[in-house]
Amino acid sequence: MSGILRSKYRTALPLFLSIFQGLAEAVSPVSIKGTKLYDESGAQFFLKGTVYVAGDNRNDPLLNTTQCQIDAEHLKNVGANAVYIYSIDVSKLGQHRGCMEEFDKQGIYVWLQLGQLPMVLSRSDNTPRWDLGFYNTWTSIIDSFSEHDNLLAFGIGQETINGTSVTTLVAPSVKAAARDLKLFRDKRGYRPIPISYTAGDFEQYRLLTAQYLTCGPAESSVDLYGINIFNNCSDDKLDRLRSEFSNHHTPVVFAEDGCFPETREFSEVQTFFGESEFSRIFSGMNIYQWGRNEFGFALVVYGDEADRNLGQPGTFLPAYTSLQQVWSETVPQSTSRDAYTFSSTQLPCPTANPQVGWLVDRAAALPVISGLDINTVTARTRRTRPTTSTSATAVPTESGDNSRDNSRDEEVLASSGMSAGAIAGMAIGIVAAVVGGAGAAFWFLRRRKSRQGEPDDHNGPYEKAAADSDRLSTAKTELPDQERAANELEGRFHYHQLPVKTDWKYPLEAGSKPVSELPDGAGRPGNHFELEGSPVHGPGYNPGAELPAPAPVPK
Repeated sequence: MSGILRSKYRTALPLFLSIFQGLAEAVSPVSIKGTKLYDESGAQFFLKGTVYVAGDNRNDPLLNTTQCQIDAEHLKNVGANAVYIYSIDVSKLGQHRGCMEEFDKQGIYVWLQLGQLPMVLSRSDNTPRWDLGFYNTWTSIIDSFSEHDNLLAFGIGQETINGTSVTTLVAPSVKAAARDLKLFRDKRGYRPIPISYTAGDFEQYRLLTAQYLTCGPAESSVDLYGINIFNNCSDDKLDRLRSEFSNHHTPVVFAEDGCFPETREFSEVQTFFGESEFSRIFSGMNIYQWGRNEFGFALVVYGDEADRNLGQPGTFLPAYTSLQQVWSETVPQSTSRDAYTFSSTQLPCPTANPQVGWLVDRAAALPVISGLDINTVTARTRRTRPTTSTSATAVPTESGDNSRDNSRDEEVLASSGMSAGAIAGMAIGIVAAVVGGAGAAFWFLRRRKSRQGEPDDHNGPYEKAAADSDRLSTAKTELPDQERAANELEGRFHYHQLPVKTDWKYPLEAGSKPVSELPDGAGRPGNHFELEGSPVHGPGYNPGAELPAPAPVPK
C-alpha cells in the first residue's frame, strides 16, 4: 500500500513543482519611479530589445505562435529582453495570446504601438485627430493585452511630429489620447501600464516634443518617451542626446537604434549601457531591427523562398554576434528602487515659437471627444496567469523486495483507523490547499500592486470617475459605440469603426537610396516604417506648396 502512496506523491510532485516554477519564471510587470523602470523585486530594468519584424503577417507579427516560439529562443540567446511591435491586427484581437506567452516564457517584454494619429499637413487642416473611432480601437487593444505581465508599454504615436513645424499642431491630440487612455486604464482597474510616445530623429523638435508631452498634470502626460536615432551616431551626437535629456523627469529610451548600419559593431550600445552618465539618464534601447531588411539593419535573415520571415532563420548575420557580445559584456550601472531618490524637476510646457518651429501654445486646450462618457467605463477583473498543462508521468517504485516496508506501513495505517485512500486524499487536499492559498496570495498581492498609484479621483474634462465600489463590477464598458467591449477579450472588432484604416508598411521599397540627406546635412534612412492608406505619407511624399518649408534650425 505504501508503494501506491509513494507513487501518487511522486506523480503529483512534478505537477505542483511545474505550477510553482511557472509562477517563478514569469516576467515581473515593469513600473516607473521617477526617470527609471523597475520590476516588482525593486531591481532597475534596462531595455535590451529589438524592433521585431517577422512572421507571415507583415502588419501583425504576434499572430503566428509557432514563429514567435522560434524567434523568442533566438532573441533570448542574443541577450534581448524586449521586442518593439509597430502594429497588430485589431480584427484579430484574442488571437495574440500564444505569442505573448511564448515571449513571456523567455523573459521577453512587448512594447506595443497602438497605432498612429494622422499628422497635420497644413495650418488650415482642422480634421479631428483624436476621436471616438481611435478611442474605440485603442481601448479595445488595451482590453486585450493588459492581462499580460510582459506588456511593457502602449505606444500612441511614432514620429507623428516630424521634420516640419506644422506637424507640431497634432501635439494636443497626442496628449489628449494619453489622458483618455490612462483614465480608461485606471477605471478598468488595470495595472499602470506606461503610455509612451516615440519621437523621430529630428533634433529640432525632439526635446520640445518631450517637454510638451510630459509637462503639466501626470494624468494627461505620456509616461515613457522614446527616441529613434539613425545613421552616423558620432560621439558628438550621443553627447548632445545626453545633454538634452540630462534633466528630463520621465524615463527615456531609444525605441529604434539604427546607428552605423555598415559596421554594426554597436559601439553606441556600449556607450549607453557602459557609461554611468548615459545609464543614469537612459533606460535602454531597441535595435533596428530583427528580421528582413534590405539596407543592412537586420540581425537575422530567414531562408523561406517567399522572403516572408518564416521558419528558422537561415543566416545569423555578423550584427547578431556583435550585439550578443556587447550585451553580454556591458552591465549598466543600476540603482535599486529603495535606494533611488527622484529629484528631477518637471520642465514647463513650451510656448508657441514660430522661430524655432513650435506652433502649439502651452495654454491650448486639449481636445475632448464629443459624446464620450468616461463614467460608463467599468472595472474588469484581471485574468489569472494561465498555467501550462503538464502531463505528469508516474515515477516507478523502487526495485527490490518492499514487503517489509509495506507491511509496516499497513500496520501504521491500520492502527490509525484510516484507509490509504483517505490519507492520500487528505495529503493531496492539503497540498492543493497550500497551492490554492499561495495562488490566492499571489493574485491578491499582484492585484494590490496593480492598483497602487491609481488616482482616487479622476477629475477632468469627462467629470469625476465612478466611486471605488463601481470598479468592483465585472461588467464591460457600455459606451454607445463600443459594443465590441461587451464581448470577451477574444471577441471580434470590426474595421468599420476605424475612421481611417492604418496599416504599417513593410519597410519602404520604392527604390529610393538607402540614405537621403536632409537640409541640415543629417542622413536619414529611406526604409523607415510609415503608415499606409492614411493621411500619413512615406519619405517619398511630395506635398508641394501644401507643407511649409522646415522651420529654421535655432542657433
